[in-house]
Amino acid sequence: MRHVIIGNGIAGISVAETIRKNRRDDEIVMLSDEPGLPYWRASLTKYILDIIPMTKMTVKPPDWLDRLSIKQRVGKALHVLADQGQVIYSEGNHEKVLEFDRLCIATGAVPVQLDIPGCELPEVISFRTLNDAEIIKSRLTALKRIVVVGGGVLGMEVVDVAVSRGIDCTVLQRGDKLGVPLVDEQGAEILLKRVNGEDGIHKKGAEVVFDDAPIEYINENGQLKAVKLASGAVIDCDLVVVCIGIATKSELFNQSGLVFDRGLKVDEHQESSVPGIYGAGDCVVYPDESGQVVPTRTWVTSRIQGKTAGFNMCDIPCLLFDEGPMYNASLMFDLLYTIVGEFNVTGDPYSSFAQQTDEFSYRKIIFKKDRIVGAMMLGDRNGDQAIRRLIAQKVEIPAETDKKALLDPEFDPNDLAQHGVEYIMY
Repeated sequence: MRHVIIGNGIAGISVAETIRKNRRDDEIVMLSDEPGLPYWRASLTKYILDIIPMTKMTVKPPDWLDRLSIKQRVGKALHVLADQGQVIYSEGNHEKVLEFDRLCIATGAVPVQLDIPGCELPEVISFRTLNDAEIIKSRLTALKRIVVVGGGVLGMEVVDVAVSRGIDCTVLQRGDKLGVPLVDEQGAEILLKRVNGEDGIHKKGAEVVFDDAPIEYINENGQLKAVKLASGAVIDCDLVVVCIGIATKSELFNQSGLVFDRGLKVDEHQESSVPGIYGAGDCVVYPDESGQVVPTRTWVTSRIQGKTAGFNMCDIPCLLFDEGPMYNASLMFDLLYTIVGEFNVTGDPYSSFAQQTDEFSYRKIIFKKDRIVGAMMLGDRNGDQAIRRLIAQKVEIPAETDKKALLDPEFDPNDLAQHGVEYIMY
């Protein structure tokens, strides 16, 4: 049997490893438009700043493909002909056909760009791939000013690079808060002071411009010179990095017979609407534990989906493992953050308790009536796994004093037993 996997990110390699473990003699072909081994996307900033060398960037060792007898093809998937069992892809200037018995689509998502004059300039890039990181890294010593469009997690990573290297940087943020939707108003204020240097930590911070958007990337002799904003302001710069979100391209699924709704729609087996064709990772939408169809949001979920798809492609029935409440932890600029469960819901029947434990640490706990359902932490993340377990066990905490006690990073959830709540942390 020939298994074709489109994409070599964490979802794709999890599919491949699972198939090879269970089907030693089957053929596995991995098609990707990025040559080489899969790499740690979360470490791109550290690579740019020479904290992590290229040798430490790859997820798997150099002999991984050979050791698992995986055939790699470099090219861009163009069409899926589900009824014919074929993938049409481009290799250079040529279109080629790749036949499959089972297929897993794990193409991930692509950065959203602004379709404005000058968007095709080579100095206007996104920040998602190793190639993007290479562009920034190669120009660091010559850069005078970077304009970052978007103040989310990825935008803050680029700002961190600029501030760390003393490069002038301007952030253009739609709305009036940085870090949304991961942080609320108070968390956004802490982040802003950290970014613009008002906290006294950084000698030179970044300029943040709210409620203004680029309408043109101005060039001089084909080279980026400045960004023109809707307000009429012009910001001189020599690099623009656009970080305004990601989306799944729909072109691959056109006339394929596959159901696409913001992503490839799959079931709890990671199987699409066409038997034998599966999906995993950022390119899919799937039913979560509540039955709602949701996008894939984390590395861990992508890996689990890849394993699930791989088992089912080997005719080993497997349901998507319930990983528990959504959990994501990383850095925003240079501040640690954690979000758990329903971390940004408001309105009846939700309520929340928040506390700024020090100048740079803030946490918020969200309840649905008396049941804890979400949390957001910025700075000090101590106790985040205990909070996640409380959410997973659907613990109800009636007393307001006990709810507020969860804001203390040193709180022991076992203390809830004194008030009639059965919970043991282990």
